[in-house]
Amino acid sequence: MVHTHETPLFLTKNQKTSMMNWALRKIMGNLLSKIDAELLQFVGETDFEILKDLSTADKEMIIKSAPTIALANSTEQFFWLGDKDHNTIYINDVYRKMTGYTLEEMVTGKYKSDHAFTKKSQQIIAKHHKLRTKGLSSQYEADVLTKDGKLIPVIIHGVPTESGGTIGLFSNLLVMDKLDRQDQLLLDIIGYEDFKVIKKHTKKDDQEQIVEVANTIRIANAMNQACWLGNNRHETIYCNHVYRELTEYSLEECLGQQSDFCFDEESKKSIAEHHKLRTKGVSSQYEASYVSKTGKKIPVLVIGSPTRTGGTFGIHVNMTEIKELSTNKQITDQIIRNSYEAIVVLDKNQHIKLWNQGAARIFGYEEEEVLNKSINVVIPNNKMEESDDLIDMVTEKKFIRNIETQRLTKTNQLIDVSISLTKVISQNNKFIGYLVIYRDISQQKKTNVELQKRFETIQDAYKELGLQKRQIDYLYEISNAAASSASLSSLSNLIVSAVCMLTKCDGTVLRLFDPKKSSLVLESCIGVSQKWLTKNQIPFENSLGEESVHTGRPLLIDNIQSSQKHKGVKLLKQHKFTTLILLPLLLPGKIIGTISLYSTDPAKFRFIETDFLENFAKQCALALYVKTLTESAKK
Repeated sequence: MVHTHETPLFLTKNQKTSMMNWALRKIMGNLLSKIDAELLQFVGETDFEILKDLSTADKEMIIKSAPTIALANSTEQFFWLGDKDHNTIYINDVYRKMTGYTLEEMVTGKYKSDHAFTKKSQQIIAKHHKLRTKGLSSQYEADVLTKDGKLIPVIIHGVPTESGGTIGLFSNLLVMDKLDRQDQLLLDIIGYEDFKVIKKHTKKDDQEQIVEVANTIRIANAMNQACWLGNNRHETIYCNHVYRELTEYSLEECLGQQSDFCFDEESKKSIAEHHKLRTKGVSSQYEASYVSKTGKKIPVLVIGSPTRTGGTFGIHVNMTEIKELSTNKQITDQIIRNSYEAIVVLDKNQHIKLWNQGAARIFGYEEEEVLNKSINVVIPNNKMEESDDLIDMVTEKKFIRNIETQRLTKTNQLIDVSISLTKVISQNNKFIGYLVIYRDISQQKKTNVELQKRFETIQDAYKELGLQKRQIDYLYEISNAAASSASLSSLSNLIVSAVCMLTKCDGTVLRLFDPKKSSLVLESCIGVSQKWLTKNQIPFENSLGEESVHTGRPLLIDNIQSSQKHKGVKLLKQHKFTTLILLPLLLPGKIIGTISLYSTDPAKFRFIETDFLENFAKQCALALYVKTLTESAKK
């Protein structure tokens, strides 16, 4: 995975706490280096104390691996990261929980990659380490030996890093092999711990509803916001970890409860009124307040929509920070100033009173250049009237979110931004000014039309992201990699790793088209032996790749070993590959290459969505094309 040295867009509760502690240390004069600040923001204060003495190269490797770590966490997979000597430099919470080894034990003890494995598995791992030294990824099975002596069979996806180290993703076979397709989807959405509770306490129909609103749950988790799902009787059938943290109720305690059971009396009235809209198939949003198990009152913005079966799902946005802005100004000011997002504070006359580092990054002005000047400095002339309308809207509604428009940089460049604007009121209800958050969405508009709608409104995102379930999980990282300083090889490794995890195929091969030689050149692969490298370059003419390019669609072949066009039938038999899905990588008027997905079992591809594969191939083609242009320019 590739990281662009950017602060994560959404922070967990622990990460926010660490960020605040870091802000306090900065106030006291104890400044952290840039790399340490990024590491602290990502791993949290507890892990940072363990990792702070690592070399700068190791810290950078952890930060660059952030998208892969997030992906492993969201899919409940073990994550391991090691240096070129196979010493552990990071493990995720899933690895720690399942093996019983702490981060401190693994890192300070300089435990090797095979420390938590059986002797037989250690021998297998040693063989695959040789592939890493050649820059090759691979996939194999092994047995984890936990600290208390239990065996956990896993399938390991190993990928080399730019610095010669290794990334390992371990999928728990004990969990996946025993589940049917429906349960695998459910497990993938909510994680193992919630899966056990849901399977025990809910009906199959309720579990199917959870799978249907998977997009909503993933968006809420990614944004670190509460998510609630109910049936047509408004009884709770699922709520995510953020909801439970805020209300202090466990998942078992929430299941079967009415939708308003943890809200105050005033909120219950609002909820009842909006339930009437659900019966008409209408979505809505309104403010309400939780009352937690210990009596804490938490203000939230409830965004609710009806489900296909007559139930309701809702995203509950925690508004505590906005409500308490004035009372927490000193610490909040430090957090705002160092936030990656562009945050601007205006007085009631719309003059700039705070201009943080994120704003300087997006617009090009340093704070001293714009302080006390009108915000009009970044508003194009043709957007002045629109800006006045936004002020009128926020005066009436107190806040507006994710309004897409354009703004002007210091170099007079127009950029696409998403604006969230909040009217700031003091404790004595006096109007102070405005809090404005800008997000630069220029790149998203260029790479994914559906993704940009995520920044308009949360409600619109629910409707538009139905076909983007897996793009949200994988393609965003691929797009970022294409736009970063990472190499073509790293981008290619990222693509094959993602598609392998996505389709659960046994082997993946990425080839790029060489127009001069009219051939397909192997760029990256996973799950195949080193013998595959003997077919490093194959003719394009009269090949399966040519056939897929001609049709412009994924090519599915059930009995690939009998194909006369495949250039490596002997290799197919050695790997016992029986089924092939070939994805053409195309741009208008240009052939980029192909991705071959191999499986020993045709049933593995039964539930793969053709539309998604086409979209995935288009995004990969664009990403690879951008990266080849970048590397050509460097040369």
